[in-house]
Amino acid sequence: LARRMARSALAVDLEDFGPDVIAKAKLCLIDFLSCAFEAGGHPWSRQAVDVAFPVSNGVTIIGTSRLASPADAAFANAVMGHGLVREDMHAASISHHGVVIWPALLALCEQKALRGATLLTAAIIGYETGARIGRALFNSDLARLYRPTGLVAPLGAALAGSFALGLSEQAATSAIAIAGNTSSGLNEWPHGGGSEMYFHPGFAASNAIKAIGLAAAGALASETI
Repeated sequence: LARRMARSALAVDLEDFGPDVIAKAKLCLIDFLSCAFEAGGHPWSRQAVDVAFPVSNGVTIIGTSRLASPADAAFANAVMGHGLVREDMHAASISHHGVVIWPALLALCEQKALRGATLLTAAIIGYETGARIGRALFNSDLARLYRPTGLVAPLGAALAGSFALGLSEQAATSAIAIAGNTSSGLNEWPHGGGSEMYFHPGFAASNAIKAIGLAAAGALASETI
């Protein structure tokens, strides 16, 4: 299944989508950025920025002058995007895909210049992948235990990034499989009163960046994941 997903996604072009889909992708990007800017002052946002490792040639952390490693910047930006819990959500998969997909893709954009059409196509692939997997996977029992965004969003973001960077079918398959190994996030926060739910998208985006990087470097993972 992972290889079939990679093969079909890598063959997609922006022209395969209707204008309404493309317009919605653009709106989702603007919405993500607006959420991140507005949530920048919240405690969890500041905490995520504080743990980001600064590097002079790094990736932008939204709303700041700080540059960090791609994975750390994606983490911080994802946390900020989720900081208001006001972002887009796919009801059938019970997941917030955009706050994982956009931070991962924006981090990759600062490593390799991407055409706008490539960015939008990659994002649509990410949304569709995560939404389909989540819709097939989640029921009420599973969702009570595990945070859907943390489980399925790394897979969508990994495939989105693989498309954006033009990875081979084998590398994209490995990226999905590696990302599957990072899927995580427990739904204890509403019972315990913790703030860990804000960090779930951060881990997902950061792990997607690492999964893509490992696959691009030649790491092989079990496509039967």
